[in-house]
Amino acid sequence: MTEVRNTCFRLLFLLAFCLGICGTGAHAAILKLDNGKNEIPLRSAFQIYEDKSAQLQIADILKPASTTEFRPLHGNLSASFSTSAFWLKLDVQRSGANSAQQWLMELSPVILDDIRLYHVSPDGSMTVHRAGDRLPFSSLELRHRYPLFMLQLPDTQVHHLYLRIQSSSAVFLRASLWESHAFVESSNQVSIFMGIYYGVLLAMIVYNLLLAISYRDVALRYYLFLSCVALLAGMSLNGHVAMYILPDWPELVDILPSFLSPLVVMSSTMFIASFLRLHEKMPRINRLFIFTQIICACVSLAVLAGYYQLVAPLMQLTGFALMMVILPVCLLVGLRGYRPGYIVFLASATWITGLSLVALRNMGVLEPSWATEYGFQIGSAVEAILLALAQAYHISLMKIEHAQTQATLLEISQRTEQELDAKVRQRTAELAEAVASLQKLDKDKNDFLGIAAHDLKNPLTSIIGMSDLLRKLQQDMPEQQRQHYLERISNSGQRMMRIISNLLDVNALDSGHLHLKLQSLDLSQILQDVAQQYTEMLKAKDLQVILDIQDGVMIRADFDACVQIIDNLLSNAVKYSPLGKRIWLNVTSTAGFGVFQVRDEGPGLSTADQQHLFEKFSKLSSLPTAGEHSSGLGLSIVKKLSEACGGKVDCESVVGQGCNFMVELPLAA
Repeated sequence: MTEVRNTCFRLLFLLAFCLGICGTGAHAAILKLDNGKNEIPLRSAFQIYEDKSAQLQIADILKPASTTEFRPLHGNLSASFSTSAFWLKLDVQRSGANSAQQWLMELSPVILDDIRLYHVSPDGSMTVHRAGDRLPFSSLELRHRYPLFMLQLPDTQVHHLYLRIQSSSAVFLRASLWESHAFVESSNQVSIFMGIYYGVLLAMIVYNLLLAISYRDVALRYYLFLSCVALLAGMSLNGHVAMYILPDWPELVDILPSFLSPLVVMSSTMFIASFLRLHEKMPRINRLFIFTQIICACVSLAVLAGYYQLVAPLMQLTGFALMMVILPVCLLVGLRGYRPGYIVFLASATWITGLSLVALRNMGVLEPSWATEYGFQIGSAVEAILLALAQAYHISLMKIEHAQTQATLLEISQRTEQELDAKVRQRTAELAEAVASLQKLDKDKNDFLGIAAHDLKNPLTSIIGMSDLLRKLQQDMPEQQRQHYLERISNSGQRMMRIISNLLDVNALDSGHLHLKLQSLDLSQILQDVAQQYTEMLKAKDLQVILDIQDGVMIRADFDACVQIIDNLLSNAVKYSPLGKRIWLNVTSTAGFGVFQVRDEGPGLSTADQQHLFEKFSKLSSLPTAGEHSSGLGLSIVKKLSEACGGKVDCESVVGQGCNFMVELPLAA
């Protein structure tokens, strides 16, 4: 019996020993605080208890029954969206009397709604610290961008820390213990980094704002929208919105990160779609981006209405899907020839990498480091710089494209034979050429209107005056005088018709609306017919016409054009010939061309006159000998009609010895 009793006692002792070992393993070890440890990351140092009712108080947690519910936390706290309250327990103890008595506990991120730290001293007294974005920043005990608590450890005994976390956003917590001097040094370094980060973003915003004022490009406006939203989102995540902008508006501080998140995605898609011209290059992808923008706008409205937890999974899925689409789209646009696409690809890759580092740290995959802590800031700053470079590149392409478009429009409007050099390397030279062309166009327009107004005024005045005289004095006017006035009215009307015809012919030639009907024509016969019409004019100036015509010269040309060419040349010869002089008309044929010449004994042309002889509205130094009208269009029409028929016109002249105009037109087959 004694032996049985002893055996039972041994079994009970062994069971108690095993339970003691198991009970000891359920509790995390006490965290020793030694000098020289400037920062102690608290990853995997906590024990965790999830209060699903979110109703337990510290008195309930301190009960023995609740204490046994704590389990070791591996890594950082990451519970996604949850309505529970999470209690984290940490036991700390100074390693010796010489170790620091004052420690700082820093928590991140700033999007947690309610943070409470209960510091239970060995004597049973309790200190309560509070933080979270539901509290005004001005009411926090320590002014810092992240939640920060001061821990006083006056003795070397074990102190119990209970941290209560609750949030309507995704629940993630990273905590560290700092010695005071080390925290100050680190905080100063972070402040310098944040100053550089904000400075870069503000510089890019100002730079692109100036560009947007100079160049009214929609992509620049979207870039400014994206930069401003990214800057505000960065300040919100860094805690600087609550610290500097809205210290007494916790409601806005709480909702701002959730509201800005879809706006960042929306502004990114708007900028990329506009900058890469996806509506032209990839219409389907552009429609996908528009659909994404609609989703982001709806999510933002839902956040304002208080339904963030409901729409957060949709926003996360949309953002993840967008990250999978943006990079291939940018790369494909670059491969298709639009080089700024490569820069946007690099900028997007940098930003996505920074976000991924932060997300992987939050999930516990990566250890906390400078890159994982500030991946978003670094990625967004580099993205802003690269996108600014892409904008500069885009603007340079716009300038080149705009210059090329201007050159093409000028070439079409002027219908000149000279083609603009499409490979001009200096934009200043191209703009100077464009200005000169525009000035010439304006001069031609003014000359055209001036010629029309001046030349039509005199015959129109004559018609009005003589018609008024006929109307008032026709009863008392002899028949011969009446016929004389009617003849003058008819001549004035014919003069106006010739002026209008010349102007219309020039306009038709310049606009390309003149259609020629090429046919076989007897050049000799046409020349004689036209010369016959000038019999009276020749008699009036006592001019002698000498004909030297080769019969049977058949050319291929338009009849009306041929008549008008000969008429203009013969008309000029009559106008500029002094009384009693001679005019020679000559028709010959050469290899492939029929040639007719009109030579006079007029004043001739100077070298300067010959350089502008066939230009529109050119006013030469020689004047008609009997005060005849000259519009400056006749020789321009001759040149254009000759070339339109496949021929050419030339002039030989010596001052004081007259002019010899030669026109070559193709022979008929």
